[in-house]
Amino acid sequence: MMNRKKLGIYGGSFDPIHLGHLLLAESAREELGLDRVVFVPAKRSPFKPNFAPIGDDHRWRMLLLAIEGNPGFSASRVELEREPPSYTVLTIEYFSHVYPDTELWLIMGQDTLLDFAQWYQYRRLLQQAKIAVGRRPGFTDDEGVELPQELNAYAHRFSFFSNPVFAVSSREIRERIKQGRSANYLLLPKVYDYIVKNRLYL
Repeated sequence: MMNRKKLGIYGGSFDPIHLGHLLLAESAREELGLDRVVFVPAKRSPFKPNFAPIGDDHRWRMLLLAIEGNPGFSASRVELEREPPSYTVLTIEYFSHVYPDTELWLIMGQDTLLDFAQWYQYRRLLQQAKIAVGRRPGFTDDEGVELPQELNAYAHRFSFFSNPVFAVSSREIRERIKQGRSANYLLLPKVYDYIVKNRLYL
């Protein structure tokens, strides 16, 4: 019997997409043996109701610039084309329908795991996808990583992978640009060039 293909799904605002996002995705792909990672930019996160991203088109173009040339990466507009808020369980169900014979893995950083039990219909999500958790700076990364208590019954659905230490956030980058400070070495040069050319985040 042939092994099932493994598809990683990585959602986020990606406003802008930075090296930390790309390192997390590449680490998950390599360590968990994923055939491909699909980046899924959110229309609007239910956890950020008052956050207005720079714009769908700009975020989409920066994402495509960031992943071009990597055959293991692709992107999907499924959440951009759906009415907000962007519930992950609906996205997982979409990919489950499109790729019925594929093992789905939802990729996230360890900080996101803390709120996972507050996600919309997270139990339904766990029935359809496994969760790949990348260890993040500032969080314990020993072998005894503990799940939040509400998730203990689903421990078999979670796998932790090592993630290069790269403590940066999109919010930090937006603030740096707004203040006229450099964002060199936090973004791919072509993404940074796009931001400068289009005068984003000023």
